Amino acid sequence: MNIALKMLGQEQYITNRQGEPEFIVLPVEAYRQLIKFIEDYGLGLAIREAENDTRYSKEAALRFLENEN
Repeated sequence: MNIALKMLGQEQYITNRQGEPEFIVLPVEAYRQLIKFIEDYGLGLAIREAENDTRYSKEAALRFLENEN
């Protein structure tokens, strides 16, 4: 099981004067796991988006990059 899921329920809330949650305090390891999950999710979206893009050989890509500068 993911360590962030194990820590679920250990979060703390900081509320405003009306008692409404304003901030959440997480254990450091849960925060790190959450950030990693978000980054991995974003990378997965980028990969899926790029799957149908034109593919170039290494040489063609390097030529393209050299011409950009």
